[in-house]
Amino acid sequence: MVDGLSPQGRSVRITGGGYTATIYEVGANLSSLTAPDGRDLILSVSESQIREGSRGALLAPWPNRLEDGSYTFEGETYQVPVNEIDRNNANHGLVDWQRWALNAEGDQPSSVCASLDLLPTPGYPFRLSFEAIYSVDKNGLSVSVSATNRGAENAPYALGSHPYLVADGNTAEGSVDEWTLCAPVRTFLEVNDRMLPIAEKPVEELRLDVREEIPLKDLELDHAFGGIEFDETGSACVRVLSDSGKGAGISFDRDIRWVQMYSDGASRRALAVEPMTAPANAFISGTNLTVLAPGDTKTVSWRVYSIESR
Repeated sequence: MVDGLSPQGRSVRITGGGYTATIYEVGANLSSLTAPDGRDLILSVSESQIREGSRGALLAPWPNRLEDGSYTFEGETYQVPVNEIDRNNANHGLVDWQRWALNAEGDQPSSVCASLDLLPTPGYPFRLSFEAIYSVDKNGLSVSVSATNRGAENAPYALGSHPYLVADGNTAEGSVDEWTLCAPVRTFLEVNDRMLPIAEKPVEELRLDVREEIPLKDLELDHAFGGIEFDETGSACVRVLSDSGKGAGISFDRDIRWVQMYSDGASRRALAVEPMTAPANAFISGTNLTVLAPGDTKTVSWRVYSIESR
């Protein structure tokens, strides 16, 4: 069940419904996911190397960027470490490089629970406990993340995840240019040169209405999209598709308010599709920020799955 040590700690491999996934301790990182036909559905993470950026990790207690790493909450100002040095931002929270505890039952588990106690620090003096459950069945990989405020004071909170989707199993450089994208979003965040939001605008101003299936060829994406259109069941999904009609999708409910999409820079091996409960700088703007009262729990879920045909 539990593999040997790697730079990402130990891992658990789960299988079910034809799907197989591997989760590592560091960042509760989803490092691989394969479809029933054997296709890679995400850009995998090598077990022998330090993980590239936050790929596959959980992002909390904030996703994306926090300007100068400084924020004010309930009258007190706090400073967290800046880790995006060139832009002077604190990026992706405090848990993506921490070692989570993995617990799974049996020799061939179909689910694993990753847990972490986030202890107070001077920059984030709030105590949260996390439980992330990864499970696979015929419907794909389901992820459910719960955060509970174990402290005596209110705590600011937001959550994200950082999978890179792969449409046809091909992760060679330039693969993204062979795919199409469809996402039920109406708005995007215009950003400054530090990648911090300055205005929410309709996708038409970006000349990029991804509500219709559009080609990704030569399209440079590093945008947060909002105004998500949910169906009658309260669900929405983002899909990347290949010419064959096969692809990968990620679906989520109304707790996800934003989706960051990133076309992997010059490499263009996969499309990062990052579900987020709040956008960049939420600790400063308050946009969609969750305030966890003492004892409160917030649970958010999403699903990654294989698309076999259009």
